Amino acid sequence: MATVSLPGGPTVNYREWGRPDGAVVLLLHGLTASGRSWQNVAPVLGENFRVVAPDARGHGGSQWMRDYSFELMSDDVVKLMEQLGILAAIVMGHSMGALTAYELAATRPELIRLLVLEEMPPPDPANPPQPIPQRRDPSASYDWRAVIAVNRWRNAPPPEWWELASKIQANTLVLGAAESSLRQSRVEELSRRIPNATFATMNCTHDGHEERPSEFLIPVQPFISWFAKH
Repeated sequence: MATVSLPGGPTVNYREWGRPDGAVVLLLHGLTASGRSWQNVAPVLGENFRVVAPDARGHGGSQWMRDYSFELMSDDVVKLMEQLGILAAIVMGHSMGALTAYELAATRPELIRLLVLEEMPPPDPANPPQPIPQRRDPSASYDWRAVIAVNRWRNAPPPEWWELASKIQANTLVLGAAESSLRQSRVEELSRRIPNATFATMNCTHDGHEERPSEFLIPVQPFISWFAKH
């Protein structure tokens, strides 16, 4: 593990696996998790790539902040890439991390070689609504204010977030899950709105890469294989 201070942002903890000279795979975790959640797939990806998995602001070993939004988390990723000398990356995000990756791909397309969105909540109001914490859990390893911000967004996402899909230029793999609570028809609809996207269903739950890494890797490895050789 290593840490880096981002200009005007948090101090970020990150993990690395794999080939220092390989194309970069950047892994963005879900809400209340950390970069460690990728430990079941990162070593496999690291056989051909340089794999970087940061802890988002307010999560894991990264600094807790006053403000949380997908715009800020996307900006943190941009600054991390700059600090690590990464010009462009294959970006994979899970759930909250997928929302961050989606924002990043729409606003900074030049930074994205390929995009993988695993179980990204579609920008529809959550049904049932996501719970809003009323008090901090002193045993938690994440900032409860991050949960408040993300769940408020999930309950009332900006309508224009559907329109961001058309701005994504990278070839994209959208992954749903057979045992997910997300409406898969809407996840698939998201893939149709991204110009160069394909949709695949993993035979697993929402946390596929963590619980059944093989189900995650079956569609992902062929999708990124070209960059393993270049």
